[in-house]
Amino acid sequence: MTYKFFENVKTVEELKRQYKTLAFKHHPDRGGKVEDMQRINAEYDELYKRVKNIHETADGKTYEKQNTETENDVPDKFRDIINAIINFECKIELCGSWLWVFNAYEYRQQLKALGFFYCSNKKAWAWTNNPSNNKFHLSLDDIRRLHGSEIIKGDEDKMVKPKLQIMGAK
Repeated sequence: MTYKFFENVKTVEELKRQYKTLAFKHHPDRGGKVEDMQRINAEYDELYKRVKNIHETADGKTYEKQNTETENDVPDKFRDIINAIINFECKIELCGSWLWVFNAYEYRQQLKALGFFYCSNKKAWAWTNNPSNNKFHLSLDDIRRLHGSEIIKGDEDKMVKPKLQIMGAK
């Protein structure tokens, strides 16, 4: 099957990265078309069913792991989070399976309601669909080096590539 918006999606992590980028580019609240966003959501749902158990490690290797959540919960939860924070005037960054939101004091109630929690040592709000993947002991710079960083909205010139990509490994 060919997709209009998504390209070469092989893992859940790739799918989420592409969805975030597409949502911020095509969301109607940001000047995009409703039809495009509906098509993106439909493609996301279809691709999620295909790759829901295929994940990637920090060094880019893929592995299969059964998803413990019900099939419908994960894509809807993730899409709801993105749609809820898309118009926040703050920096939003993806590191691994974590969403980080910076300078968002005025949105703290909405973030709490969405399942975000505040990390005082990182001075940022965090959300993940895998709470057992605890990164409290690592600094945010260490997390960025380990998993890579994609700034969805905010200060794009501070984006950090994954550690192994910087070293030239495949």
